Amino acid sequence: MDRDEALEACGHGRLTEALVMPADDANGWVLILVDERGGHHVFTDHTGTEKLYHDLDQATAVARALGFGSVRVEEPF
Repeated sequence: MDRDEALEACGHGRLTEALVMPADDANGWVLILVDERGGHHVFTDHTGTEKLYHDLDQATAVARALGFGSVRVEEPF
């Protein structure tokens, strides 16, 4: 889900949560947007490529800019 899609979905109340999780195959963080049915959508750029953040603060700032008041960070130990 790219920025424009996320802003629209969030504005219409279709997104319920933002998660920041470690990337599977890279050193960084990905932003996951959760919809009202519990579906997970990876935040992407306009080409559909997964956005990778090397800084946790940057990833959470993007989620807040999309309209989320809080952001959950999940890191398995």
